[in-house]
Amino acid sequence: MLRQCSISRRGFLRAAAGAGAALGTACAKQWHSVAGESASAQEQKLLLVIFGGGTRTSESIGDPRHRYIPRLWKEMVPRGTLWTNVRVEGRVVHPNSTGSILTGHWEWDDLDWERPVKHPTVFELCRRSRGLPDTAAWAFVYASILAQVGHSSAAGYGAAWAANVIQPPTIPRAVGEEIGRRMQAAAAGGSPEAELAAAAECASLARAAGRVETSGLRSRRAREWFDAQFRHWQQQTERTTSHDALLVECGLNCMRDFAPDVMAVALGEIDCAHYGSWSRYVEAIRRTDELTWRLWRAAEELPAYRGRTLMLVLPDHGREMERPGGAGFLHHSDFYTGSGADEGCRRVWMLALGPDMAAGRTLDHALPLTAAAGLGLQALGIEDHGGGKSPRIASGGSGIGEQG
Repeated sequence: MLRQCSISRRGFLRAAAGAGAALGTACAKQWHSVAGESASAQEQKLLLVIFGGGTRTSESIGDPRHRYIPRLWKEMVPRGTLWTNVRVEGRVVHPNSTGSILTGHWEWDDLDWERPVKHPTVFELCRRSRGLPDTAAWAFVYASILAQVGHSSAAGYGAAWAANVIQPPTIPRAVGEEIGRRMQAAAAGGSPEAELAAAAECASLARAAGRVETSGLRSRRAREWFDAQFRHWQQQTERTTSHDALLVECGLNCMRDFAPDVMAVALGEIDCAHYGSWSRYVEAIRRTDELTWRLWRAAEELPAYRGRTLMLVLPDHGREMERPGGAGFLHHSDFYTGSGADEGCRRVWMLALGPDMAAGRTLDHALPLTAAAGLGLQALGIEDHGGGKSPRIASGGSGIGEQG
């Protein structure tokens, strides 16, 4: 059926703008290594998958039955190291958390997402360190609020070393309104068959009318490649309008065509929880689980990635816990006032899969969300973190240590 949370992007962003976070303190710790630096660090790759849109632990790794993450729990977690207490210490809002994952520093405290992040991203650090072209770094993001995560304002970095940033298509307001009218008319008739037929028609209409933003693409080659990807997607008659599915399809093709050294896929349809539908929320988690598994399988099977890739999977943040008088899963606190960021918002998890990650290991100590960047950079063999301190992961029994 037609996924309204995928095509109603403006409504989605308006709803998300009412959710939020509290201000945390900056993390000034630097961490040691999980395993020694690989001798072939220049050949190592980094794949970041952000289980985005705000995912509570209670509907993911904290669910005893793991109903909504069967792929992750049954096939991926046994192959990697799982941190169960990753802390969102900055503002609990999508761009801030995503930017912080990609730099290792808490970003965008002023909520001005039209500016690049302040600190060098993993994309810039890798490209500059290895002297790579733009096609070696890609970010596939689910909304325009993440358009600036591919580069920073740090001296010596910026657009020259940026990632190609792919955003999902948008549709004109008039098309969205027409889709709404068709679906309402079909629902009024009371026929499930008519609703399914209307959904299929609306899906085709949404694809045909879709437009994509290309300002985040850094070269003619990247623009031509993505144009071909998008046109192919538009022509498919049996495809969903799921933007996350489009992002992953493009990401998989990017891995095959360019084998980028660093690639991030920020999925976000889970944030349809703002609309108040539990069934849509958990359906989106299931879909994200399946899409994440597809990326992992590609990293396991493609020769350019097999045996040389660190894959990190983590939510951008959580969602509010249940409370008297309201369903907690809807929002993730009011980031404009800094109130209400509870444990459901601030406690998430991270799964690391790769040749240096211990299989089936679970660690429960607190770890900042920003540690993802440090672990990724270490896997890439990059010591220059662009100034400042970047979180690192440690060896030993606890898996974490402080460098003096």
